Amino acid sequence: DGLMRQLGGQDLSGIGFGLGVDRTLLALRAEGKSAADAARVDVYAVPLGGDAKIALAVLAARLRAAGVRVDVAYGDRSLKAGMKGADRSGASIALVAGDRDLQAGTVGVKSLATGEQVDVAVADVVADVLSRLG
Repeated sequence: DGLMRQLGGQDLSGIGFGLGVDRTLLALRAEGKSAADAARVDVYAVPLGGDAKIALAVLAARLRAAGVRVDVAYGDRSLKAGMKGADRSGASIALVAGDRDLQAGTVGVKSLATGEQVDVAVADVVADVLSRLG
């Protein structure tokens, strides 16, 4: 009590809370729990071009509305850098699209576990991803 008054404020009663991070982590471990999920996202989108950024942002919004955790590699990354980001994200599926892919009406849907990639019609991407995620 009295700290607010010492700092120039009103004379108010004080309360406090303390939590040791190390103790919390030990308690979680004892319960068989983890402080963080290894996979932060289910799907990671890698756009290669301006039109692809817009199209994959729209697909990401539709997937999020369906309850899928999605991240998009914004910025002007190369395919290699985008795929490294996908690996680090813990996602199981990557969506890869360039402007030429979109002109053909497709998006690459890649399993990050097997490396297998198939071209899926833009209109079918959400349904395809949902079926892959189970």
